[in-house]
Amino acid sequence: MRPEADRSLLLDLARPVVDRYSPGEQELFALLSEAHFADPGAYAKPERRSGPLAFGVPEVLVLLTPVALAAMTEAVRYVVELGMRKGHRVTSDALRRLFRGGRSQPKEAAPVELTAQEWAEVRRIVERVALRGGVAPDQAALIADAVVGQGRLSGEAR
Repeated sequence: MRPEADRSLLLDLARPVVDRYSPGEQELFALLSEAHFADPGAYAKPERRSGPLAFGVPEVLVLLTPVALAAMTEAVRYVVELGMRKGHRVTSDALRRLFRGGRSQPKEAAPVELTAQEWAEVRRIVERVALRGGVAPDQAALIADAVVGQGRLSGEAR
């Protein structure tokens, strides 16, 4: 995948998580996304959660956009590596279909399928990244469940 395709994919996958769990960030999503891509590691450093994009007291408010983008980056990386080990070509369309519940994939592309154990690993990855980004444990678990549920609820057995 090309870097601009990677960015577009990550934005498409992170947006529903942000919309659901932090609707107040919807208007800031583009700005926060640009800040994330400029410095992808900043979300995990409490001392760097200040500055022009920080709102309120860091202990009170954690911006979800950079956390969701970081989590989806790690989840996509895991699925792509898994696909390569299985001998599959994993495309942006296949990843969109996988994580968005069966939408956005041309019919001619072979689906990417994950086992229950592989979905469990995706969930662990998302939860771990969210916790590293300062999200409360209960909220991190909900976000991880939402990412996995969004992909698994496509009506297909995976």
